[in-house]
Amino acid sequence: MSLSACAITSNIPLDCRDNVGGIEYVFVANADGAVTYDLVSGSTCEIDAIYVGGVALTTGSFYKFEVPKQSSSYTETVNVSQENGTVWYQQDVALVFNKLQCNTRNQLLLLAQNTKLLVVVKDNNGRYWSCGLEKGAEMSAGSNGTGQAYGDRNGYTLTISGYESNPMFEIDSTVVEA
Repeated sequence: MSLSACAITSNIPLDCRDNVGGIEYVFVANADGAVTYDLVSGSTCEIDAIYVGGVALTTGSFYKFEVPKQSSSYTETVNVSQENGTVWYQQDVALVFNKLQCNTRNQLLLLAQNTKLLVVVKDNNGRYWSCGLEKGAEMSAGSNGTGQAYGDRNGYTLTISGYESNPMFEIDSTVVEA
């Protein structure tokens, strides 16, 4: 019996309950050139180097955006068209920044204007995930507000979205952190 190119190749066992949700922070880089990457030897989904326009991104290429605990998330939605035979992945990073202030406003303005970002999300399990790696990501929504009651958020919420032909990749921490 011959197998198709997309035949299932292994089991998925039930794993331990040693996992938590949420994100710790994100790294954002300008990706205004062709993006390529190196996979960890023997892996199909772990990356240990990223290049933009042929130049390796280093820890200094990324800007760190910190978020309050239990406020932000990363979601990847698999989209399948039976009619067209296509699969694509929508990647959405939802971020919260407390406190309306000029410096934050200015950085969020630049995010909104940028048309090709590379985002690396550090989850609360200490793992790093790509958003917009191959085709770039961009800010797709956002809101700013003072809140109403004393306990309400005064700050910003935004979403950065990427549309990719491959699911998110795991990124080696040395790509974004020294």
